Amino acid sequence: MEYQIVSGNGWTPDTAVRELEKKVQNLLKEGWEPIGGMVIASFNENAYQTLIRRSSDNK
Repeated sequence: MEYQIVSGNGWTPDTAVRELEKKVQNLLKEGWEPIGGMVIASFNENAYQTLIRRSSDNK
């Protein structure tokens, strides 16, 4: 299993979320699955999402 944290950043939380949405949509096409909810960090207004990709032998 692979694990990664993806971030989106912008001048506002809205722009950070839109950037993150684009990145996650692309990763979903590659077989990644979101785990848990999205987080917005108040100190830098970045948005984060954790994802996993299961190896083919675990399916």
